[in-house]
Amino acid sequence: MGNPNYAVIFNYSFDGEVSVYLFADYESAKKMLKESYEEELRIDTEENGWDSIGYMSEDGDYASITTRFRDHEDLTEMRIGNIYK
Repeated sequence: MGNPNYAVIFNYSFDGEVSVYLFADYESAKKMLKESYEEELRIDTEENGWDSIGYMSEDGDYASITTRFRDHEDLTEMRIGNIYK
C-alpha cells in the first residue's frame, strides 16, 4: 500500500468503536467512502426497510446516514481525514 496519507473514518452513534481505513491516495479514499455510503444506505432502506436519510457533501469528503426509529435516531458518519506524520 505504500505510506498511507489519507484515512476514511467511520463513526456510529450506536457503537463506541471507530473504524479507520488507510489509503495512500485521496482518490482511493474518496471512492471507498462513496461506495460504502451507498451500500450502507441501500442496506438500511432496501434490506432493513428503515426510514434512513443520507447526505453526502459536494466534495465527497463527508457522508452521513440518519436512521429514525420510534424512540431514537442513529447516526452513521463517514469522512476522509489526513494522516500527519
